[in-house]
Amino acid sequence: MPCNNPRRLFGHVDMKLLFLDRSTLQYKDNAYVSNQFELTLDMVLIKRSTFKVNKQNINCDIGDIVILNNHIFSYIGILESIELNDDYTTSIKSLDFREIFNLDIPAISFNGDLADYLYQIITDYFKNNLDQKQNLAYLTVSKETSVSGSLSFESDNIVNMSKIFELVSKGYGISYSTDVTYLRGRITGIIFRIVSVNQGMVIRSDFSSILNVETNDSTSQLVNKVIFYPRSDNQTYQTTKTYYLLATGEITEDSTSDDRYTSVMAKSYIYTDNDFETLETRARSEMVTSKLDHNITFTIDMKNKVFIPFKNIYLGDYVSFIHKGKIYESVITGITFKDSLNYAVVTLGEYRVKLTEKIQLLSKNTSSGSTNNITITNTDIDGGEF
Repeated sequence: MPCNNPRRLFGHVDMKLLFLDRSTLQYKDNAYVSNQFELTLDMVLIKRSTFKVNKQNINCDIGDIVILNNHIFSYIGILESIELNDDYTTSIKSLDFREIFNLDIPAISFNGDLADYLYQIITDYFKNNLDQKQNLAYLTVSKETSVSGSLSFESDNIVNMSKIFELVSKGYGISYSTDVTYLRGRITGIIFRIVSVNQGMVIRSDFSSILNVETNDSTSQLVNKVIFYPRSDNQTYQTTKTYYLLATGEITEDSTSDDRYTSVMAKSYIYTDNDFETLETRARSEMVTSKLDHNITFTIDMKNKVFIPFKNIYLGDYVSFIHKGKIYESVITGITFKDSLNYAVVTLGEYRVKLTEKIQLLSKNTSSGSTNNITITNTDIDGGEF
């Protein structure tokens, strides 16, 4: 017989999964979550969170909004699948709410405040869309930062909105967070915040609350030199342009700089007259992406007081990770909780180790093509060392 007492079945009642209508955010059902779950947030790949809940016959539909209430943060997801189990429980799979922005749109180049640009495209497609069924009345977009920059896209092209988010995040220190709003205890809305990332935090692998450190570097060398050769039929520009990545993170055309990397790894391209004005931005994009071509994972004890995911550090934050004398300049790209909220697994860098993840990453990079050129702004803010 099924057990109707969630305390006796799972030993806790502080983790409840709510099911809300995708179109209206109206409450539909709820279920208590067992200690068999995996809550995953990832900036690089599409990752599914899984939950085993205490009931069957849940009033919900695929695509509905799921919200996990817990004491750390509010997870907001999109229901992807439901599977009934023999023990009168149900297995739930969901995607992060940001996958709702996985929408192909016309690519429009932009120069100015990129936070304004992001705000505008979200409101255009999800607040003021001519297709009323695509609009989300409960969604509030909150612009909480400003940063000047440019995005250059090939003309007459399509780009995924999520890809734009990724480009701006990687290049300009902008991140995103979601939260729910309440009115008299009832969820009434979802806020999508456009915020600045934290920068300058230094993390040492020998910090007492860090466990199980694993590092994997890509087999590819760090690209630190990009050469652009003119097409033979260029009418205006005939010079070869070369850019170098410095150890300081800056880009230069000075080949004699003392801050150049000792070991040179170069990539070469052909450019047209129309490409000339964007060569430096293309070089920046190429070399900054290469700099994140590593994978570092470690487990963090959530009871520590200095490095706490979703309290003082978030997805997209820039960090320096020191391990066995080597310094990795990196980005937090993944945070996972498995079967407990007492420990989190943190992932740094964009390289992925598992074969399935490599295939997904390769497919993602291939489909994105060469539609983007971005300007990267580096800042040096002292965030402390832990």
